[in-house]
Amino acid sequence: MFIRKFASIAALSLSAIASFSYADAAHAMTFTMSTGTTGPKGETNQGAYTKDKNAITIDFNNTVDAKGKTVQGKAPTTGFAQYSFSNGNTIGQKQVGSNSWAPVGPDGEKNTSKYLQVMAGNSVTITLESLAKSFGLDWGAAHPGNTLSFFNGNTLIKTFETADIGKFALYSKFHPGPKAGDSSMQSAPGSKTYYQGNGYVEFFAENSNEYFNKIVISQQAKYGGGFESDNHSFRTVPEPSLALGMLAIGGGMFLRKRKNQKSLNLG
Repeated sequence: MFIRKFASIAALSLSAIASFSYADAAHAMTFTMSTGTTGPKGETNQGAYTKDKNAITIDFNNTVDAKGKTVQGKAPTTGFAQYSFSNGNTIGQKQVGSNSWAPVGPDGEKNTSKYLQVMAGNSVTITLESLAKSFGLDWGAAHPGNTLSFFNGNTLIKTFETADIGKFALYSKFHPGPKAGDSSMQSAPGSKTYYQGNGYVEFFAENSNEYFNKIVISQQAKYGGGFESDNHSFRTVPEPSLALGMLAIGGGMFLRKRKNQKSLNLG
């Protein structure tokens, strides 16, 4: 009897987890736009960061290499998020640098730190050690042709381009350029100069079918320019063992409660 009850409880609980995990499978990935926040120590010259304090963040300022040595201004090639450049790491690493096109801070402050720049016709692939459910980036000097693609293995989940984002949180005077849809704003009435968009953009999987372990950041060659971003953030998916552990604990608590209720009734 006890085994049957436990099996029923486990089946019910697993069914609930499955229903929760796969609900609304028809929905697509979503995103939010904000100004983000300052650095972990209140830095205002390193671009905008996610407000999610539980996220894993790559800021491109200090990276630990394969030998355990801390190096500055490089994209990590080991650890949770591993970056590889389409034109090879030797040349590609030069795309992590510091210049006037760096994405700005939460109040439009100039970013003097290192950031990731992907030039026209090139791409960077971020391979993750485990599945993730969200990805954020300080997206700056927004330009037509900036493209983000999310994959689970080799299966494409969703692609976003600059035009899909619409309005940006900020339009920076540090990034003047020609008119480029909603990714730019006229600097003054009648002016031919436009300020390019900036903001902290976070993408979210709406269900487990949209969990991802690979992201490709690219700039379409036909538009020229580049894709500038900084302070990448990731939220991982709980390990299956953790979910089963929670189920076992929950089931045990339920059974103990039922047993105590029976004892009280018998008393």
